[in-house]
Amino acid sequence: MIHRSLKPLSLSASNICAVAVEHFADHGYDASSLNEIAVGAGMRKASLYAHFVSKDALFLTVFEIALAHEHGCIERCFGDEAGHAGVPGQLHLERLSARYEASAHLRFLLRTAYFPPADIRSVITTGFEGYLTRIRHDFQGAAQARYTAVHPEALEVYCDAYLGIVDSLHVELIYSTSQGYVKRLAALMRVFRDSLAMLERADRFN
Repeated sequence: MIHRSLKPLSLSASNICAVAVEHFADHGYDASSLNEIAVGAGMRKASLYAHFVSKDALFLTVFEIALAHEHGCIERCFGDEAGHAGVPGQLHLERLSARYEASAHLRFLLRTAYFPPADIRSVITTGFEGYLTRIRHDFQGAAQARYTAVHPEALEVYCDAYLGIVDSLHVELIYSTSQGYVKRLAALMRVFRDSLAMLERADRFN
């Protein structure tokens, strides 16, 4: 479940991508301007084309960078689960809102996944599905480590339910307010926590 490595970028190309991720996150694909990205990167538009042959090429490179960043974030969140008293995956969800505010990579990733450019939709969909698969895989590992008395097959439905929670909170981040996110997170985690506790008790007494 390792995300594939990115090709090394030159310093100038990396600088362009750092500017572009902020620009794409704020404006989306259609409303973004390569000229404005070039100016933000301290160069002319013609110089940008020396590094990226088209808007699609730049956009897809930024998408790959954003995926790599967010795969790393998921790994760190679930890596911290061992010392956390909450239910599996809780740290990821509790950190998600603050990360969305602070990280242009996550804002860009979610905006792109929910509003993919038509010409590269299949590439975006495949990449985002891989990101969700990573979340499911890491949640499953954390759940199996936490609920050792529960048969792994019984946890499968909770893996899918967790992705449902993630999807709901992604929508809340894009369309709602931070207060709305906190309220929905609290409600969903209460139901999820209670359900997992019931599963654990039932399996313990069987």
